[in-house]
Amino acid sequence: MELFGYSILQIGGELPTLAVLVTGLVLAVARRGRLPHRARALMMSGIAVLLVVGLVGLAWTIAWPHLLDFRSIEGGGEFRRFRLLSIAVGVLAWIGYPVGTGLLVAAVLAGRPVAAPAVDWAGWTPPAGDDAGHADPGPPPPAPAATQWGGTDLPAPPPAPDRT
Repeated sequence: MELFGYSILQIGGELPTLAVLVTGLVLAVARRGRLPHRARALMMSGIAVLLVVGLVGLAWTIAWPHLLDFRSIEGGGEFRRFRLLSIAVGVLAWIGYPVGTGLLVAAVLAGRPVAAPAVDWAGWTPPAGDDAGHADPGPPPPAPAATQWGGTDLPAPPPAPDRT
């Protein structure tokens, strides 16, 4: 009866995570048109990897108390097999969780449109020649009149170029 309670506790602890992953997978399939193809494929792959790792980990956590026969620890053969299975499941989790999470992050980034730059730098060209030996063209223009709160209504002028 102890093992049954342990198994129920493990299922109850893992069930919310599995429910979120299954819901995400169902929504990704049902709402195909809302995401670009690449982002949807990355998201579904990430969720699938996390689901597989979660289900294998849950199955192992539930099964290991039933598989481990404490009388066979001294014999060595069964314990060695148990240890190898435990290492395999651990390695799967160590690799699977970062890969699945990385695929989900990639899906988020792949689904975002590329933002246009705030300033169009494509038309900018550097000044011709070396300005080091030339004097400044003249004094800066007068500052615009201040408003009631001390600021101005005009945008700030661009910073002066550093001529050092």
